Amino acid sequence: MKRRDAVLTLAAAALTRFAHAQAKYPAQVVKLIAPFPPGGTVDILSRALAEALGRELGQSMIVDNRGGAGGTIGADIVSKAQPDGYTVLFGAVHHAIAQSVYPKLGYDIRKMVPIALLGRVNHAVIVTNSLPAKNVQELVDLLKASPEKYSYATPGAGTMQHLMTELFKSVTGTNMTQIPYRGSGPAMVDLIAGNTQVMFETMPSALQHIRAGSVRAIAVTGSQRAGYLPTVPTIAESGAPNYDATSWYGLFAPAGTPASVVDRLNQAVNAAFGSKKFREQWTGLGADPGGGTAEQLAMLASSEVDRWAAVAKKANITVQ
Repeated sequence: MKRRDAVLTLAAAALTRFAHAQAKYPAQVVKLIAPFPPGGTVDILSRALAEALGRELGQSMIVDNRGGAGGTIGADIVSKAQPDGYTVLFGAVHHAIAQSVYPKLGYDIRKMVPIALLGRVNHAVIVTNSLPAKNVQELVDLLKASPEKYSYATPGAGTMQHLMTELFKSVTGTNMTQIPYRGSGPAMVDLIAGNTQVMFETMPSALQHIRAGSVRAIAVTGSQRAGYLPTVPTIAESGAPNYDATSWYGLFAPAGTPASVVDRLNQAVNAAFGSKKFREQWTGLGADPGGGTAEQLAMLASSEVDRWAAVAKKANITVQ
């Protein structure tokens, strides 16, 4: 009897320590995996988010850039990490797309633990300054006149920028050659230099270069004009009706992460976006604010896997 009581006492103590440890989360630095190299949209937004969440959590959050393979390397690292909440992913629509374009993908974004939506961003269709096209119709005319002459930059094969450009080619009947890079940063460098001519890039990455005059914006990809580029038309109003493609971002954790940790992170994300100062900072970077429930992010990720699988199939996009 005494032994039974002792076992029960030890079990109760273990549960108490476990509950106490969970209540104290986070007790150490949290690592936010940014699955693209420095200089691109994910990197820019990750650093702003890490600072904001660090304040809300009362614990430092650091950004760890793990770029390559269209964001899949970083996602794979998180999927295999200890499910304790100390390694999380700045996920994106790229990871929903990857499910259909990478036949040997080592993870499934739908099986990772969703935490909260981090926002949406419009994309700008930008061209190198030496390209004479000043609008979508002039770009289409150039591409049709010389179908083998022009190329477009992407942050990697199988990324959102790749698929949305292929969608554009499909609806306009044009052709360009994809030049994939290891992230948006190096892709932008070559676009500015004129080594490639066109890029469909997320607004936080493109906006600074548009404002600096390093590249020229001829359209935005969403269904509505961007408030920070009010004079730049949408692709849909430029002659390609129904074209609508934007990126979204979400915070994910490894499968098996405790619900209490997920709830704490979700609370922190919503508190951050509830701050007027942070919302203004976020929108100033070119992104719409995020927030909401983990369930909403799960539904979005699942639906986007299906949507972009159809585009990838039509364009015959497969990344080995």
